[in-house]
Amino acid sequence: MHKKVYILDYDLVSPLGTGKNEVLKNLKNNFNSSHKITNFNTQGLPIDYAAEISSPLESLYHHEDENILSAAGFDRKFELTLASYYLMEERLKLLMEDVDPQRAGILFGMGADTPPIEKMEALLKSDITISEEYLISFLNKINTGKGFINRIFNPFNLSSLYIASKLQLGAFQKTILTACTASTQAIALGYDSIARGETDLVITGGSDSIINLLAYISFYKLGVLASNSDEPDRACKPFDITRNGTLAGEASGICVLAGEDFIIKKKLNPLIEVMGYGNTLDAYNITAPHPEGIGMKRAFSMALKNSGIHPSAVDYINLHGTGTRSNDSVEINAIKHTFGEYAKKIPMSSTKDRHGHAIASAGIQELAILCLCMENNFVPCCINLRKPVTNGEVDLVIDANKTQNITIGITCNFSFGGVNTVIVLKNI
Repeated sequence: MHKKVYILDYDLVSPLGTGKNEVLKNLKNNFNSSHKITNFNTQGLPIDYAAEISSPLESLYHHEDENILSAAGFDRKFELTLASYYLMEERLKLLMEDVDPQRAGILFGMGADTPPIEKMEALLKSDITISEEYLISFLNKINTGKGFINRIFNPFNLSSLYIASKLQLGAFQKTILTACTASTQAIALGYDSIARGETDLVITGGSDSIINLLAYISFYKLGVLASNSDEPDRACKPFDITRNGTLAGEASGICVLAGEDFIIKKKLNPLIEVMGYGNTLDAYNITAPHPEGIGMKRAFSMALKNSGIHPSAVDYINLHGTGTRSNDSVEINAIKHTFGEYAKKIPMSSTKDRHGHAIASAGIQELAILCLCMENNFVPCCINLRKPVTNGEVDLVIDANKTQNITIGITCNFSFGGVNTVIVLKNI
């Protein structure tokens, strides 16, 4: 028999704000985080805007040792991890009091490693000698580090290792590398570990940024970035007939899961119950979903079945809604197939037009937003949707946010390679 799993706490570092209170305020104000990129020189690039985190983050972790600070300077993903960890550090340590380290673990979703070539270039400019001997010397110079942390070329599991060491998590430390579903799957697998009775508490979440020169060029070459130089804040238009791509983003967040027995023993007050999830793989194309949405349909159906939820009970769906030509129409068809007549009655929206696509951390960002909506009786609208791809078959929230009680909420993410993950939450 599976044990019940709850969300004890969560928080978010996002283009919409640092901390969930600021994120909620900006959601309600329909703030759009798209602006001209400042992280690197965009001269010569056809698209020069993204959903950057514009607030300074170093104040959250400035007291760390020099080696950690240096690594964060070369790896934006790790910097975002530091920020999200220290945003919650006091709350996390309080929750970890008297927890058996062997009954607590971490699952973190991470994005692909992208060498910070723009920062390496800046160091190289001081010396024009590019001999083989010099290059080896240069790489050794900037890659020096202590313990498991280097300045560059760190392992993929650096973030989970870091948090595990800070909180003394002994059950496991795992890193999920499934692109746009990485942190969604981290949460789902954390749920499994607790539901099966293997752990009492699991730290889940993820960190990613594609706002660097190499990643940005790569995503542009894939043809998935929205182009609208006249109105960059209108570039990303999920579920609009005129959509032509997504908005590059970045984010990091942490979600603490715990089992019912642990919560009762510690006399804790959980926020949200994780009812269940669905996870599938259609493997149709490396960058596009199956045109019939086979994997998406199965993931939605599996999530509802595993959660014991009838489609009529769902109050809101936070859609993946990237704004790309291939994803949005397939996702809508999967919704119509799974929810049938109820699709017209369930408010749903994508918030990527506000905060961009954070790839590996899309799942934790959008789950955190769903939790905020559920706790505050709030349904965000699609702020850039003018010409919907549907004719009323689904209830896409347009023009204005809604005030509505949300007892059952769903969040979903679909990844490169055909990975599909859907999570069902219940307000307590």
